[in-house]
Amino acid sequence: MGNTVPSSPETEEIVMDIETVRSHGFVTVEYPSQLRTSVVAAMESWKKFCELPDHEKSKFSGGDRRTDFGYMLRNDKGPNADHKEQFHVLRLNIEEMKRISDEIRDSRATLFIDAIDSLITEISPLIQNFAQKVEQYYGLAGFEKEVMNSQDHWVFRYLHYFGSETLAHEHADRGGFTLHTNESDEGGQYLDFSGNWIPWPVNEKQTIIFPGMGLQHRSDSELKALWHRVKPTPASLLQGRYAMVTFIDFQIDWKWDPAQRIQDMSPGFNYDLLNEEFKKFFVRR
Repeated sequence: MGNTVPSSPETEEIVMDIETVRSHGFVTVEYPSQLRTSVVAAMESWKKFCELPDHEKSKFSGGDRRTDFGYMLRNDKGPNADHKEQFHVLRLNIEEMKRISDEIRDSRATLFIDAIDSLITEISPLIQNFAQKVEQYYGLAGFEKEVMNSQDHWVFRYLHYFGSETLAHEHADRGGFTLHTNESDEGGQYLDFSGNWIPWPVNEKQTIIFPGMGLQHRSDSELKALWHRVKPTPASLLQGRYAMVTFIDFQIDWKWDPAQRIQDMSPGFNYDLLNEEFKKFFVRR
């Protein structure tokens, strides 16, 4: 049975079967109508932003893959190459992004940054509800507080994959947990606990929330970091693919060791790994 967060006249019920995070690796959540409106608006504004000239988009970023925020164009080489543009922003970056968009004076930039700002506000209750239910159901004392105290470090990422054979290779996320917020086409898949790649149920009406390596560590491996990938479809090969992802980290004492490349590991390696062995992949912050 799902866990229901009580509603008020201003809010809708959010129902999530929190047991499926353990049994299936994720939980599916239908968006409340107001949040759904913000998700759709953010996606449409991202598509419009991508139409801006490259020299305008580049004003939003210095281009450092690891530490920077804002716009980034990726044209990597090699077997795991990325060919995409993306926009990566934290809540604490919003005022700087607004300043840049004001300088550019193009409505496509202004509307996009405003849409990000609105989505950050609208999605926060859903994230808190998930954290609350995980804390209560799995006995992770203090988890909701850890998540909400880290709001400035939540990452909102917008992706535009160009029409190519290479999209997102199989991987698990190193942070706390992830919401696949919206995507313009099918192709997203997750690796179930039996080793099968299964299409995931993401669209503008619903999201999935799944653990990253951080939540597996926090739960002593009761909850597993879910492996996933994005495969091209005939439509994405022709017109590209747009996606929105929200990464929730919580600033605890341990983090995934940056020296350990998840992309080089066998998909699902962590599913059956003893917790003592899994924790060896972490270092203190």
